[in-house]
Amino acid sequence: MPPKAQHAYDPKRRTRRHHYQAGPGFLFLATQGGRPPQTSSTSSLTRVRERMRVVRLAREDGAAGACRQTGCSRASLYRWLAAYDAKGVAGLQDASRRPNRLQPAVPAWVERVVITVRLLTYWNSKRIAAEMDRRCIYRVGHDYIDRLLAAKGCARGSVTRERGPRYERGRPNELWHIDIKGPFFIHLAGGGYVKTWIVGLVDDHSRFVIGLRIHTDYQAAPILRWLEDCFELCGQPLELMSDNGQPFVTWIPHVLTRFGKRLEELHVNHLRTQVNSPWTNGKIEAFWLVLQAEILDRQLFADITDAETALASFLTYYNYHRLSGTLGWITPGERYDGTPFIDRGFSHIPALAHLQPWLDDLMRVA
Repeated sequence: MPPKAQHAYDPKRRTRRHHYQAGPGFLFLATQGGRPPQTSSTSSLTRVRERMRVVRLAREDGAAGACRQTGCSRASLYRWLAAYDAKGVAGLQDASRRPNRLQPAVPAWVERVVITVRLLTYWNSKRIAAEMDRRCIYRVGHDYIDRLLAAKGCARGSVTRERGPRYERGRPNELWHIDIKGPFFIHLAGGGYVKTWIVGLVDDHSRFVIGLRIHTDYQAAPILRWLEDCFELCGQPLELMSDNGQPFVTWIPHVLTRFGKRLEELHVNHLRTQVNSPWTNGKIEAFWLVLQAEILDRQLFADITDAETALASFLTYYNYHRLSGTLGWITPGERYDGTPFIDRGFSHIPALAHLQPWLDDLMRVA
């Protein structure tokens, strides 16, 4: 399916133009804003003009007269005269002090891997460095990667977002966050759409996604059945946090919804987020951003079953194979239940798995 036609099939698909490019046609590194920054050459041009004036005065009035009128040293004057005689005006330009290679100790194949990963994933330098280190590809610092990407025309400005107050529970299953994302429209192969909501459940301490499921209605009953399945699989949390929308909370004070009544029966303390304070439920809100960027904005689904399969596959990747910068570049599974991280190379990264044979060849030759 052509890239331009994909968005027409989903009436609610959010266009991320001017933020990142993805899919076919994503052939350049400068993604934020669409093009690499333009550096001004005014100061360099001014210096060339000043040096050319010194050279001209030296030819007309001699070296002493040129130094007296311009205030330059004789050493600089003779250097500029020699450069002008050898290369003309081009010799008066400042020579680049940048070495041909950023770090001779870093092999050329590592640069190829870094650039390829950047193009296919849009990871930042810290994430690329951490992924390559933990996956036993090559240990390289994120500062080097920043300079490499800047040299290739990928430097971009960014604005640091103001963060709200941060908190974290001390161990798994102390606090879970639940939220509903939607409506999300699933395009059917036979035509038309199915209006769905995605329910997610995230552990506060580890960011481990306990469950992820698509529902075709906004009722509490199917959510409660799914929630009890999650309790049976992972145990009950001490507290469960939700926002103040349906079906979690009713607008009538002190009146519990079916969701609230069931939590009370299970002796699970139900916490509500603060009004106008999205960071209160920030653990699951951060997960929604990842899900949106890596799955919902990049794939179309034939039916509900296809969407459920894709979400289940992503859930496994997110919990056990995707490193988290917030956790110090470990996986949520390592922190939640101690599942060891044994990945090597790109084999478990959906966007890079097809490159594993290429990476093996590069590392074998190196």
